[in-house]
Amino acid sequence: MGKSRWALFKMGIGNRNKKFGWLWMLIGIIVGAVLGMWSFNGPFASPLGDYTSLPRRLVRLAHIAFIALGIINVLYGYEIDKLKQSSKLLGSWAMMLGAIMMPIFLIGAAFYEPMKYLTVIPASLVIIALFVMVWGKLKD
Repeated sequence: MGKSRWALFKMGIGNRNKKFGWLWMLIGIIVGAVLGMWSFNGPFASPLGDYTSLPRRLVRLAHIAFIALGIINVLYGYEIDKLKQSSKLLGSWAMMLGAIMMPIFLIGAAFYEPMKYLTVIPASLVIIALFVMVWGKLKD
């Protein structure tokens, strides 16, 4: 019998962040490969303007957010299960949701600039997740 499509939601807290993080890094590398097609005299013209245009910078930042927040999720996954506090599930989900929302809002802002102000939401989620981790580490 195969694994359920909801397996990501049923696994251990730390494993969820680790698997999600690796997936998020892969997506980030794929986004970077696509961006590379119109960078450095690539085969295609950029649909987002020249190299210094705000839309293009926002998409490059989204590419980095995919990778960086993926790495942070992997590291978070290794440490979260070691905590003895009850808020570790909150931290785990906050970290993943922050990682999901940040590149989406950044890419959205490339096409509708006022969306850049929504990035405070995923940033706040990541701050909450890191606060849970730091608080748990300080209590040990």
